[in-house]
Amino acid sequence: MAEPGTRMSVLRTLVVLVALAIMATGGRLLIEGLRAPGFYLLAVGALIFAGTLFERWRYRATLAQAPPAWQRTGERFVDPESGRTLSVFYDPASGERRYVYEEPDADHARGPEGS
Repeated sequence: MAEPGTRMSVLRTLVVLVALAIMATGGRLLIEGLRAPGFYLLAVGALIFAGTLFERWRYRATLAQAPPAWQRTGERFVDPESGRTLSVFYDPASGERRYVYEEPDADHARGPEGS
């Protein structure tokens, strides 16, 4: 079975290729004089392309450990893709946030009843 990051990379590549194909079709329609559908397809393709690039930039991969000088926020959540617990860290200088996998802990592994 493929790793989750690999699946997302393949899916992202596929979405970018589809967006480029939509933009190319829109450009072709513009060249042929079909302005309304050409501009529409060009705009839709550009939005999909830009959204995919924004998603890649905005939602960065998780880290194995926090960078030095970064502070824990106290926020924790379970990553729905991996099922692992993540902690949120931030850089006081820039305000940037990163998600860091927590190390498995015996108390967390036992569950809420502690058995």
